[in-house]
Amino acid sequence: MALAGAIVGAAAGGWINDAYGRKKATVIADVIFTLGAIVMAAAPDPYVLILGRFFVGLGVGIASVTAPVYIAELSPSEIRGALVSTNVLMITGGQFLSYLINLAFTQVFFSMLCFYSLLMK
Repeated sequence: MALAGAIVGAAAGGWINDAYGRKKATVIADVIFTLGAIVMAAAPDPYVLILGRFFVGLGVGIASVTAPVYIAELSPSEIRGALVSTNVLMITGGQFLSYLINLAFTQVFFSMLCFYSLLMK
C-alpha cells in the first residue's frame, strides 16, 4: 500500500507544489508521513496498519516530487546538477544499505547472535 500511496502522492505532488509552494509542500509531506507513522505504531489490526502504510506512501510521494525541485531552485547554477544528483544518490544508497542490513538479519545465525548480544546488556 505504500507504493500505491507514493503513486498518488507523486501525482498530487506537482499540484501541491504549485498551490502551496515548495516549503509548505515539504511540511505537508512531513506531516502526512508522521501521521502515517503514528497510525502504523498504534495500529490495532492489519487494516489500520495498511492505512498507515498508505499515508506514509503519500508523504514519500509528495516529498519525492518536491525535494529535487526545491534543491534545484535554491542552489547556485554552477552546482545545481551535482546537488540534485547527490540527493538521488543518497536516497538510492540508503535503500541499498537497508537491503544489505535486511539480508544480514535474515541469516539465522547472525540474527540469533544479535538477539543474544542484546540480551546480555
